[in-house]
Amino acid sequence: METEHAAGVFALASRDLVVAIAASASFPSHLEAFARRRGALYLRPSEVPLDDAYWPGIAQALAAIAPPEVMPMHSLIDAGVTLEGGARGLRGFFTTTPSDKERRRVQRSAALAARVLEIVAGADDELSPDERRGIAMAMASFGLSAEELTAARPAGRMTPNDLEIFGELEQRVRRELVRGAWHLALQNGLKPAEELAVRGIAAKLDVSDVADALRAEVERRLAELGDMTSLAVELVRGVARALPEARWTTAQEHLVRAAAPPARANGLRAAIALGDAPAFEKPVGMDKARRVQAVALAWATLVSTDPSFSLALRLRGDLTAAASEAGAGYEVAEALDEVDRFLHQRVREASVPASGSP
Repeated sequence: METEHAAGVFALASRDLVVAIAASASFPSHLEAFARRRGALYLRPSEVPLDDAYWPGIAQALAAIAPPEVMPMHSLIDAGVTLEGGARGLRGFFTTTPSDKERRRVQRSAALAARVLEIVAGADDELSPDERRGIAMAMASFGLSAEELTAARPAGRMTPNDLEIFGELEQRVRRELVRGAWHLALQNGLKPAEELAVRGIAAKLDVSDVADALRAEVERRLAELGDMTSLAVELVRGVARALPEARWTTAQEHLVRAAAPPARANGLRAAIALGDAPAFEKPVGMDKARRVQAVALAWATLVSTDPSFSLALRLRGDLTAAASEAGAGYEVAEALDEVDRFLHQRVREASVPASGSP
C-alpha cells in the first residue's frame, strides 16, 4: 500500500507541477506556497478528479500566488481580486476569513468579469475546448462559493450595451477587465466582431484611452507564452521517443493544455502527432527566466510518465543535449533541480502519514 500511495502522490504532484511551472516565469518563487495549498490533496491523491474538473481546482490553488498566465483575467486575479488569499491587511493577523466588504468587492468584480467574458465569447460564438477551460479556470480563481459563482454569471447572451457598471470600481480593475477581454479575444485569432466587442467594453468602462496599449501588452505576453511552450514541446519531442508512445502523448497533451495559448495549441498538437524530428530554433529574444521555464516544463512532462531509474537517467542526458542544441543549455541545471526538489519533497511529505514514520 505504501508503494501504491507514493505512486499516486507522484502522479498527481507531477501533473500539478506542469501547471504550476506554466503559470509564471517566476515559478521557482511560488512552488512551495503552491505545494502547501495542494498538500492535503497529496494525502489522498485518488480523490482528485483528472478530467475537466481538475482545472478549476488547480486554478484556485494558484490564484493567490501565481494566476496562470495563459488564463483570461489572470491579471485581474493577480491584482488581488480573489478571496483565495484570505483576509487582507490588519484583519489577516486575527483571521483568515475575508471581511464582508472584501467579499462584496470580489463578487462585484467577478460578476463584471463573467459578463465581459460572455460578451467576447458571444461575439465569436465559437469557443474551443481550450478557451472554455480557460474561462472556467478564471471564474474559479475568484474563490467564490458555487452559489456565488452561479449568481455572478449572466442569465443569457450579452452585448457591450448590456454591460452595467454597478458600484465604485477602481481604475486598475477597469483596466484589467479590458485586458482580460483582449486576452480572450486574441488568444485564438482576433475576429472583427470580437474587436468591436472589446472596444465597446472599454468604452463602457471609461478606459478607451488605454485600450490599444492593453492590446499590445496582451499580444506580447501571448507571443512570449507561445514561444516558450513551443520550445518546451520541441524539447520533449526530441527526447520522448525513448518512452512508450501512449505515455508521452498523454503527458504532452497535458503540457499543451497547461501552457499553450489556444492559437498555438492545435499547431503544437499537430507537431506531436506528426512525430518527425524536432525543429530546434535558437530562442532569440527569450529571456533566461522563460528558457528556464521551458526546460523545467519539458523535464516535468518527461518525469510525469514515471520512467524507471535507468530510463530517467537517459532522459536527463538526452534533454541536456537537446536543450544545448536549442540554445538553453545553461538553464538545464537550474530547471531540473527545481523539478526534482519539488517532486522528491512531495513524495516524502505525503508518504510519512501513510507509513506511520515520525
